[in-house]
Amino acid sequence: MKVSSIQMPNKSFEILPNGKKCTVIFYDNVIQNSMVDGMTGNSILSWDYEKYELETNYNPSLLAQIESNYAAWLQKAKDSEKDAEAQKVRDYRDSLLNQCDLQHCNPEKWTAMSDDEKLAWATYKQSLRDITAQGGFPYTVNWPLKPADTTNKLSDALTAAYNDKKQLAYTQAAQLAIRAYIAQKEGTV
Repeated sequence: MKVSSIQMPNKSFEILPNGKKCTVIFYDNVIQNSMVDGMTGNSILSWDYEKYELETNYNPSLLAQIESNYAAWLQKAKDSEKDAEAQKVRDYRDSLLNQCDLQHCNPEKWTAMSDDEKLAWATYKQSLRDITAQGGFPYTVNWPLKPADTTNKLSDALTAAYNDKKQLAYTQAAQLAIRAYIAQKEGTV
């Protein structure tokens, strides 16, 4: 993760023990910059760097192990962060696919769609599946645009319900008028 801070990391890594486990925090690519303080308008020193955290088992020789093979440990921390970010993206992508299947691409709605609508939804779903193949994955993801849902819109459902109610009221009124007319002709009124 990229970090900007007014405090420079004091070392390339630190170990934060927590019982039998620990978190190792790595600081990489530390670059000194200056920035303008928003309160005073003065220029102040700042540092940009990458920060990676790795959960591991704690042991008294961990410091020596990391120092003796720093590059491998740093890469392990970078891979761990990338895997965690990738899983977050996949989870979100999977929720979009599930939502798509439940709300738009279920068999009932699918048969009511035109060929163009089916193609748009199939393309959208395939684009979601292909997200992991994007060059910047998982840190940069270009999400596909969801197609417009032209079937079973709420406004269509409300209009249909209104028309059904209106038709029912018309039918009931017509039946009452017919009964009144028949009764009048038969002289039973």
